[in-house]
Amino acid sequence: MLRTIDRVLLRVSGLAGAVAYYRDVLGLKLIRQDARVANFRLADGSAELVLHTDPDLPAEAVYYLVDDVRDLYRRRAELRMHFSAPPAQVSKGYRATVKDPFGNVLLLLDRSTEHSAGAQIEDASTGQSLFPGTVEARAPVKREELSNVYQQIGRTADDLPYTPHFEKLHMTYIANYSEPRPTRAEVWRHLLNLRKGGKLPKLGEARSTPPEVSEDDRARLREMLGTDIGKRDRLPYTKRFDEIVDAFNRTQTRSISPHLVWRLVATLAK
Repeated sequence: MLRTIDRVLLRVSGLAGAVAYYRDVLGLKLIRQDARVANFRLADGSAELVLHTDPDLPAEAVYYLVDDVRDLYRRRAELRMHFSAPPAQVSKGYRATVKDPFGNVLLLLDRSTEHSAGAQIEDASTGQSLFPGTVEARAPVKREELSNVYQQIGRTADDLPYTPHFEKLHMTYIANYSEPRPTRAEVWRHLLNLRKGGKLPKLGEARSTPPEVSEDDRARLREMLGTDIGKRDRLPYTKRFDEIVDAFNRTQTRSISPHLVWRLVATLAK
């Protein structure tokens, strides 16, 4: 049933230094890397080591390769497996989080659609994930709970991204979810949906203010945003926004925090 270890996840404090160590000192082959995740092929060629700095990924995790996750789900009563949610489709198959009868969490993955035409489901709006470019199961919105937590925090939606206030809101809101819990990107989308539907309490004006930058800097940031300027609400907690922050800060003499870049983006889009 458990064929082999497919990948091992490790969170690191800094990706660049960790990549250099695992590649140059330990001799692993780097197969791909982006702003938050680096994948290495282990020497036997059958498994990967995934180093990451993504707070929405587990600090440490092992994914086991199986023949068919959906078949295990169908036989879950017989196998005494507790699934946290139905199997979710990823780029080459399905994945799921289960518990054995002893309370151990097992992360399962298969390659059941690897050779099927059109198996991959593209979703440009999805944030970075372990399986980039794919749709995974999303947690349902608990509207009343989120609205209550939002009111307790007392900060407008524009005031929240990349602040301790959002971290508190996120942790409070997801506390009563079973695994897999909503990511920061999902909670932000939940907030946007409530705001769009007029379901968020009115909290007045944002308390934080955009940073003072020159008109040239504003024009530069507007150019970096491109067509995304018209959909700025979708940017927080995405790889695209990370790239914008990094690119904009390379033009500055002193780095600007992601929250303040967000506040600046918000003013440009109005």
